[in-house]
Amino acid sequence: MTRSVEQIFDEVRTVPDWFEHPIASVHDRNGYGDTPLHIVANWGDCEAIKTLIEAGADINAKGEAGLTPLHCAVEQERPEAIVLLLAMGAEIIPDSDGYTPMQLAELLGHNELIKLFKDPTNQPAGLHEDLESSGTR
Repeated sequence: MTRSVEQIFDEVRTVPDWFEHPIASVHDRNGYGDTPLHIVANWGDCEAIKTLIEAGADINAKGEAGLTPLHCAVEQERPEAIVLLLAMGAEIIPDSDGYTPMQLAELLGHNELIKLFKDPTNQPAGLHEDLESSGTR
């Protein structure tokens, strides 16, 4: 059974960073600037990712340190979430330090995730340029 947006919000509210921040919308942010989508991407919760995006969440929202939900999925090594986010239109956007999600995977040594970004079936707009700039093409 698919969870509702409100049920997902209830789960996000259990994260300490959200204790003092009410969630009434997919666009609400915690004190770090993260949205509920950032949290479920960290968890790799594909059902919640899909539900929040379909409810209007900004798939490319920048949160803490300019991280997008795609960066969050990379940080936590969530391959299924990465593939889903790319399939749903996540863009390859650099964070505040200038790292794209693929470059972050390289920096963290997540070699299996780098393969996901190189797979032509997962390549969104902008990834070709990212591959060239990182020298991994």
